[in-house]
Amino acid sequence: MQNNIIVLILITIFMMGLNNRQNKLIKSFLLVLFVSVCSIADLAGNNNQLDLIQNDLVAQQYKNAEDNLELYLSINPTDAEALYLKLAICQTKILDYESYQIDGKKFLATADSIKKVLEKKATSLQGKDSLMCLFYLANIYGGISLMYAKAGSWIEGAKNGRASVALLKQVQKALPDYLAAYLGIGVFNYYFSTSLRWLPFTGGKCQEGLSYIEKAIKSEFPFNYAAKNSLCWILIDRQEYAKADSIAVSVLNDYPDNTLFLRIRSISDLRKGAFKGAIEHASALLALTAKRNPINWSDYITAYYILVESYFQSGFKNESLTFADLILNKNIPEVYLSVQHNKKNLKRIRDLKEKMCDE
Repeated sequence: MQNNIIVLILITIFMMGLNNRQNKLIKSFLLVLFVSVCSIADLAGNNNQLDLIQNDLVAQQYKNAEDNLELYLSINPTDAEALYLKLAICQTKILDYESYQIDGKKFLATADSIKKVLEKKATSLQGKDSLMCLFYLANIYGGISLMYAKAGSWIEGAKNGRASVALLKQVQKALPDYLAAYLGIGVFNYYFSTSLRWLPFTGGKCQEGLSYIEKAIKSEFPFNYAAKNSLCWILIDRQEYAKADSIAVSVLNDYPDNTLFLRIRSISDLRKGAFKGAIEHASALLALTAKRNPINWSDYITAYYILVESYFQSGFKNESLTFADLILNKNIPEVYLSVQHNKKNLKRIRDLKEKMCDE
């Protein structure tokens, strides 16, 4: 807005130096020029606002991201990227907190509402705008697929996943260098290839899926960070700990308080037997988790599990027992006790405590 005012002042000063005939001849041209400059400035301003919101998203500042996006949408209610970003914030927060049982249904309702708006909007768009709208729709279908899969509804997950991949392939065909489109295809092919081999057309694409995700880590912000997160967990499952750790470090250099990647480093250290590093990173994860509001119970339980296990494996049984008692005496909400890996981690802590007490 400030730039627009400056342009208007300069144009006014320029016109003051013209005679009436010259003024009339170029008045229309200058007016068009001013409108064009204002439109470009407004567009740049809009893009800058969305960039800041995306940065808050990657930094896990969800409240800031949500508040600023709501303000942006109050002015730009049909902006396709902003509507998709609204859902992306919701999805990322659910993945971070693992609150599928709490927020999953709300996410699906929001996704359906935004999907209908974008499907209608896509019919009036052309060129790259149309392709980007398809890209956002594809990611919405991908998010729906993930929520169903996390809830154990694999058939619905596969159906929406295929819809996502079909749209992403359209984008990929038209824009082969748009690497962000590779992420959704890669994730679908990798996970559904390994988890649902009994379904037709889902098996045999594991390696192709992995290569697509590796391509996507070179995509534009913030999709590169999403790709790095997905790739790290796959590498941990494949016991490629050094590579997973290297990727996590690259993110933490930019966002040192990012608990998603601190968690990755902690688990990677534990799995490869680097217990000193596991204790260091789990302690940092625990300290950051304690400051978050609301508390991330999945991170909290994971950090304690890593500390109990690492101290036990290092021979520091007193420290291991201390952390075991602290987490086992916590009043953890029931909904997070039902998350599968939380149940597994808490059981391991109880088993270790019983073993140490019997010795």
